[in-house]
Amino acid sequence: MRQRALLSVNQRDLMLVLDELRRMYAERSRAVQHAFSGELLLRPYPVLRVGREEVAGLPIREERMRYLEIVPHRKKILAVDASVKVLFDLGASKVVVSKVAAGIWRGLSRIYALDPLKRVKLAWSKEEVGEWLLRVEIETVLKLVRRLGTGDYCLLDRSLSVPPPSKRTTREVMDRLDRAVSARGGILVGISKSSKLRVSTGESLVGYLSRLAERRLRGVPWTYYPVFKEGSLPPCFLGEISVAKLGGDSETAFRIDISKRALAAKSVDEILGEVAFTQDSATPGYPYPLKAVHLESRISEYELEIDRALFLDLLREEGLYEYFAPDVDSTSFKERCLWK
Repeated sequence: MRQRALLSVNQRDLMLVLDELRRMYAERSRAVQHAFSGELLLRPYPVLRVGREEVAGLPIREERMRYLEIVPHRKKILAVDASVKVLFDLGASKVVVSKVAAGIWRGLSRIYALDPLKRVKLAWSKEEVGEWLLRVEIETVLKLVRRLGTGDYCLLDRSLSVPPPSKRTTREVMDRLDRAVSARGGILVGISKSSKLRVSTGESLVGYLSRLAERRLRGVPWTYYPVFKEGSLPPCFLGEISVAKLGGDSETAFRIDISKRALAAKSVDEILGEVAFTQDSATPGYPYPLKAVHLESRISEYELEIDRALFLDLLREEGLYEYFAPDVDSTSFKERCLWK
């Protein structure tokens, strides 16, 4: 093929990738699958990796995909998001800075704004940064939960789970948030912009369901639930998992986790219908409060340079600059000499 000749890659590698994709997509309907119960199936099923373990979900069935009715309401929506940037790369470790934004909306009108907060940390791994960022968001939300009432929402830009390697205190603070929102009569929801959930054939679960919806519910909002059998997820998951497209004009579906405590009193369809009501016409299918805090939490390059200068001034005052500067210089060679 002419297109293949244009790709300046090893042709054998290219053919291997194409063969794997054919098996993943074109041959999925012929693959015999095993459900979590051990029975043989012709239907694929969701797979969730938790550490080194895999949890198999319920076989995918079209009847679990339903039209989602958007439910108007005047309830409050608390949203939070945090960004992170590398302030200085020291080689073995990094000084990172985070900017946290939060607020409360009623519909598309903001009724409370929290001034963006800056946090800084010396981190030794990407996993440590991720866990720290989670705690930063939760600690911010916990300060605002008292402003919520019965039926109000708390939206997180992440799943309602804590990775297995995380510290016990991190799992405890996540559970504390869930209990605090529930105690106020609120509903905790986590929306993941990207998901690692896959189907037993290897492809993305969200993508698979989106293609299924193109045949069954094209051009309308929809929800797919349940994905996993109730009680089958590990304790580190505080919510049940659903997949939904919140707007008819949207091209994107999301993994959406809903607190198990909230589901004891309200249906998935009602909760997702009220969340869908908060979407902005400029970004159909995604809650406007989460979009707003995402934009506010961004750290511009100009802002980052100011933070770097202020941090270096502080190091000079503390007598640490002469030790710190050589570490930064030794790791900036690539950027100074090879990336120009």
